[in-house]
Amino acid sequence: MTHIHISHPSPRCAQVTIARPERRNALDEAAWRDLGTAFETLGADPEVRAIVLAGTDGSFCAGDDIRAFAAVRDDPPARLRYWNTIMRCYAAVSGTGKPVIAAVDGPCFGGGCTIALRADFRIAGARATFAVPPAKLGLVYPADSTALLVDAVGTGLAKYMLYTGAVVAAGQAIETGLAMPPGSSGDPLERALALADELSRSAPISVRAAKLACDGIAAGRHAEIAEAVAALSDLADNSEDYREGVRAFVEKRPPVFTGA
Repeated sequence: MTHIHISHPSPRCAQVTIARPERRNALDEAAWRDLGTAFETLGADPEVRAIVLAGTDGSFCAGDDIRAFAAVRDDPPARLRYWNTIMRCYAAVSGTGKPVIAAVDGPCFGGGCTIALRADFRIAGARATFAVPPAKLGLVYPADSTALLVDAVGTGLAKYMLYTGAVVAAGQAIETGLAMPPGSSGDPLERALALADELSRSAPISVRAAKLACDGIAAGRHAEIAEAVAALSDLADNSEDYREGVRAFVEKRPPVFTGA
């Protein structure tokens, strides 16, 4: 039975839900694999323009299922397979050219926080808590994930979180830029779905290029992605969406973009 569910709450928007409530939505190898597959599938779907990631029953994701990983810890081939499955999932979330919004309710720990850092936006409900606990487990947080954390909260708070494994509450996460507030409803999923719907109305090529450029600059890879951004700019210049954008501006109406 899969613990990763895909739904389509509105046109052009997909929701991926982690459903392992008995483990606070911690992911075992099968769940990591299915989550990665979900993002690969949605990333390749031209009908999907924005993706919301959420958890069930008052938890976002408590990270990796420590008991599941411990079961393969002393089996090098199995351990490597498990680790590669996690890395593939991270790459699938980071690699989609579409906006990803994490609706964080309850714990967002360890690998769950790492997934959330790979989203474009994190919406934190009042019960949301964030932690990166490798220092409490005798492990090392990956360098690329550390870079994302530093970019989100700054070096000082990132060091504190990494050195101590301390839990950061929703208020501090919002104050430091790790997350966004849930809006007037207080429901992070409701706010995330509304934002996804808003983003899905933007020109897909424009959003794809903006995401590529922002992520590349944040990673210090501006020179590497400049050519790809320029190619998307040329594609946009010759697109029907550009013509539709101009028509809509002249006619004083919302544009209807097709991605072509």
